[in-house]
Amino acid sequence: MHYRPVDLEDLIGTVVSLATWISAISATPLRRLGVAGSYIDAVGQPVFLVVLLIALIVGAGFGAVGAAANAVTAWDEFVLWVIGGTVGGVLTVVCWDGILWSLCALCGLDASVTLIAIVGLFLFSIAALFGTVVAPLLDDIDSAVAWLFSFLIKWMQSPLLTTASLVATMIVMLRGGKVDFRRGMLFIAVGSGRSALTLGAVGWTQSGCFRADGAVPDNLARHESVHSRTVAATGELGFYLTYITLGATWGLAQGGSWNNLNAAGCGNPFEKSAHTFTNDPATPRSASHCQ
Repeated sequence: MHYRPVDLEDLIGTVVSLATWISAISATPLRRLGVAGSYIDAVGQPVFLVVLLIALIVGAGFGAVGAAANAVTAWDEFVLWVIGGTVGGVLTVVCWDGILWSLCALCGLDASVTLIAIVGLFLFSIAALFGTVVAPLLDDIDSAVAWLFSFLIKWMQSPLLTTASLVATMIVMLRGGKVDFRRGMLFIAVGSGRSALTLGAVGWTQSGCFRADGAVPDNLARHESVHSRTVAATGELGFYLTYITLGATWGLAQGGSWNNLNAAGCGNPFEKSAHTFTNDPATPRSASHCQ
């Protein structure tokens, strides 16, 4: 059987056609609302700012659904999931817009910024849908196959950090370091200590967290997997920017740490559901019960 190589111009042309089709669909509700003159341009496409507004709303929705699917109980953490979704939705669309528009320019194809932004919104929405609904179910199954599909979903929503972490994983493996795979994440041994940091779908885990058999405890894997699913729901830009700004500030205001919980269970809200699996240092509490 003969396979024709994929032509980049054909691929980009397909993207432009997809954008045109989605654009026509998204413009219809605006016409029915009688606001077409303000929010649809001369060729019948929604203006760029309208696409970003839709991305904000869609991102917030996926953040809320993701929080519910992951059994978030602290209201301050729920709020951050929603905010992270809004940030992730908008910034992901902007980034996709820049990438795809640049590819179109390189191939000599004419495509509007708005059209490409619509494709970016479509891609974010599909990935976030799987991240919010499917990933929690897959992570909870004791199956490496299910975890692999969960990992791929998380990779879609964190292409930069997960890809960079996979390079680090290869280096660790070549040096004979410990690598484990569970709950939709890779865990790689980096340095001494007993802490872990989730970057995309990979947990950078200090050696003290690994057991003698080379595996990480399941409760730690579940803890870090919560963070990876937050990324899957809100996108890597949405989660990490919200974590180190609003999350860190709110954690300090509660009398806790910017990236952890204190003995009373107060701190960065993004850590609260994750700590229900490791229960360290305490059972999480909402901001209303913190200082």
